[in-house]
Amino acid sequence: MRLGFVVLHYNVVAETEKCVASILERIDTDDFEIVVVDNCSPNKSGPQVKALFEGKAHVSVILNEENLGFARGNNVGFRFLKNEKKCDFIVMLNNDTYLIQDDFYKVILDEYEQSHFAVLGPEIHCPNGINANPVKDKLMTVAELERKRARWRRIRVRNILHLGFLDTWYSFFADRLGPGPNSYQPANDRRQVNVELHGCCLVFSPDYVARYDGLNSGTFMYQEEDILYAEMLRDKMLMVYNPALKIYHMENASTNSVCKGSRKKKIFVYTNYLASSEVLLNVLKDIEKVH
Repeated sequence: MRLGFVVLHYNVVAETEKCVASILERIDTDDFEIVVVDNCSPNKSGPQVKALFEGKAHVSVILNEENLGFARGNNVGFRFLKNEKKCDFIVMLNNDTYLIQDDFYKVILDEYEQSHFAVLGPEIHCPNGINANPVKDKLMTVAELERKRARWRRIRVRNILHLGFLDTWYSFFADRLGPGPNSYQPANDRRQVNVELHGCCLVFSPDYVARYDGLNSGTFMYQEEDILYAEMLRDKMLMVYNPALKIYHMENASTNSVCKGSRKKKIFVYTNYLASSEVLLNVLKDIEKVH
């Protein structure tokens, strides 16, 4: 079965080049395709990326005419691999992630033969030594999301009004009080099912590819993982975390290249959190209606 990789490029050429190189060097199958999707990088690096991979076997480059955001940008590559390259498995990789094992595809195939998963997530090696997967093992409720949305509104307004220092004070004291009662501490040394997976690396199986054309297209950025988790539970599709699958993640290279200032980044983040949470809210309401 053919394996495809979507690498969403935004600004940081060196990261994209390293990500693609890791696939070409490490992947344990000859039947694979990579598509690099430039999401209309404002630093005009798209043509540079296209020239970088011109004529390279297994690698295609698509230049989006506008920044479509995370989900819709990835979906351009997803549909290309599904419809043009006829890929059975499709992996969405952040451009600041790298393959670090020589049996990546074998682990995917073994897991699929065992579970027929819809979405698979790896153990994530980060610079801070923390594995970000799985994200959580319980779906939030409508009421919980509404409380989060109220908090995000307050944080956004405070930063717009140059009162972001209040959030710094809150975090300072919250850290010293310890984790809250609902803090999730993942047992990430073992395989788990029906857990939320980190969006830096998502492996979609033939079951998923046949049914969907990518991620929910209603967001620009953020909460894609929460929405995917809710949709898979709603649609009774299996999500699996398997630590035998591994990647390295540099974390936020593309976002940091645009949002260098803390205040600017916070406003960007919480504006998009609020917009994306509208989509999540609708999925959660659908689930709660059934139950």
